[in-house]
Amino acid sequence: MRRIVCIVAVSVLVLNLAGCTALQKKFTPKKKKQVTMPRVYQFKKYEKKPTPELYQKHYAYWMTWQSELIKVLGDNGKKDKRCIQEIIGNLRDMQSMLVEEKALEFESHIVRLESVESIIFGNNLTQSNKDYTRRVLEKEDRNIKREFRLKKMRSYLRKSFDEEPPAEQAPQEPAPQEITVEEPGPEPVSVVFMKTDDAPAN
Repeated sequence: MRRIVCIVAVSVLVLNLAGCTALQKKFTPKKKKQVTMPRVYQFKKYEKKPTPELYQKHYAYWMTWQSELIKVLGDNGKKDKRCIQEIIGNLRDMQSMLVEEKALEFESHIVRLESVESIIFGNNLTQSNKDYTRRVLEKEDRNIKREFRLKKMRSYLRKSFDEEPPAEQAPQEPAPQEITVEEPGPEPVSVVFMKTDDAPAN
């Protein structure tokens, strides 16, 4: 009998505790989720134009990466790739600031360095290629410093990046040439031939 009474008492106690827990959950106010407002950054747009300061900045970047690649060439493949990418990128930026005449002169130097880029990215830096690559880097380092430093290029900077190169003039057609052909008769006869570059049709 006592055992039954104990079981009943324990059951009542468990039910009471469960009921209290349910009531507590029901009446406990839920915490409101904090809504995080997104941060808004306002960037000021600057209108860039070719300036001596901007040219000099890219020139200094190029000089640093070129010197670094000459020093560490072949030691680390990832480092080599990063260096040559930065070299060509900064040279292209410098080229974009120059008038058409000087930009065309600059192109040949960039093309030579792009041949170095192909060797490095092709993982083809054998000993012979390494020697060739170092010679090209050292030669172009001297050439660019001599020919394209700011002191020489200051007067060749474009006024704007939107400046378009002059339009090519269409080739003019040659003027007709008058040729006199003497034929039998009292007076010479003048015949006009149009000189063209087209080959006669068969």
